[in-house]
Amino acid sequence: MPVTYNRKQLADGVYISEIRDDKFKTNYIAVQFVSDFEPSETSARALLPNILSVSNADYPTREALNMKLASLYDATFSDSEKIVGNNYVTTFLAGCIADRYTIGDEKVTAELVKVLLSAIFSPKTEKGAFNGKEFALLKQELLDEIDSEINNKGSYALKQATSKLIYRGEKLGAVIYGERKEAEAVTNEQVFKLYKSFLADSHIEIYVGCSEDVSDAVKMLEDAFSAIPRGNVHKPKYYVPSQIKPQTEKMSENMDIKQTRLVMAYKSPKCDLYAAKLLAALFGLIPTSKLFMNVREKMSLCYSCSAIFAEYSNTLLVESGIDDKNLEKTTDAINEQFSLLCGGDITEKELQETKLMITGAFRSNYDSMLSLISWYMVQCRRGTCYTPNEVIDILNAVTREDIISTANSFRLDSVYALRPTSGEEEHDEQ
Repeated sequence: MPVTYNRKQLADGVYISEIRDDKFKTNYIAVQFVSDFEPSETSARALLPNILSVSNADYPTREALNMKLASLYDATFSDSEKIVGNNYVTTFLAGCIADRYTIGDEKVTAELVKVLLSAIFSPKTEKGAFNGKEFALLKQELLDEIDSEINNKGSYALKQATSKLIYRGEKLGAVIYGERKEAEAVTNEQVFKLYKSFLADSHIEIYVGCSEDVSDAVKMLEDAFSAIPRGNVHKPKYYVPSQIKPQTEKMSENMDIKQTRLVMAYKSPKCDLYAAKLLAALFGLIPTSKLFMNVREKMSLCYSCSAIFAEYSNTLLVESGIDDKNLEKTTDAINEQFSLLCGGDITEKELQETKLMITGAFRSNYDSMLSLISWYMVQCRRGTCYTPNEVIDILNAVTREDIISTANSFRLDSVYALRPTSGEEEHDEQ
């Protein structure tokens, strides 16, 4: 049976999508809350799903919740957060074995939905706020997470680059967990107030990925979410082209590291999505790309160098790990490779090999239910409902001229470097 996808509206700003593929042995339910936000409140928004996902009124401790999940054939339940466009997106994900593989055809999926609904609608509260002891513990865990970000120098440099330079003054540059000072100031009452608006005002997308008929579980979700009192419902804006600076801006910071981390951003006011994806791949996403073959291999200017297209902001990001003495030389070399693409330095062989690698990656979305759910989440944001095979056809139709035209719509916007404070450079993969 081929993959089927159906989406319908339950209430104002509430939608449910059912994705079915009979070949899998697992079922998943994902609930996304898409909210408006201010950059100053990201710590509170990050803390909220942590509170909801570890315990609730029905399962008052982590142990009780984990025991319940274990009883459902080791079902899983987790949360995640990200900033997409001008939105803070919170996702709860629950997964379990398909009912047809249980002993005695137990309705595991419906039971897991009950756990999910308990987490979202029945938090453990006291005196008009969340449980104080648990709040304090989870707040400390958030602070520990913020403190640990500095240990991964690559992601830390990207965070610094986007928040302080590339997306400065834009919601796109907000830090997902917030800064430590902001997190320290978060109060229980603030997060509980946020929870109320979270339910009333968020745009809600529910995804049911199943390999069998789970109509009983779907009905439970529909009944619960269609009954939520709705307020000033957020209308998501995902595509927010980042402001292009009048002149290329540069920034460098120093810390106790051995390898310089270089982040460069090229921005376009408007570009074709699929041509831009192929452009990023040709530039620095795959092993045969310009950056890998020339800047890394032939010139030996960097230990790592890759490019990725941030589609919601029309930004092409390049990240590199280099010796500090090669900073200017590497920056120039990366720019030179991009200029070559703008000038049409793309052979038909390069283009076909790139298309094969990218389309192969897209076909892999058919390999797991989680991948299919993620695929349709993105399709929903784009306002489309293409299958992976349909997107492969679109990509294969992109011409060399399309990519050159798209490349020429970009200009270098920002250059950020996280550099060693002092001392000799060494090869240090951080």
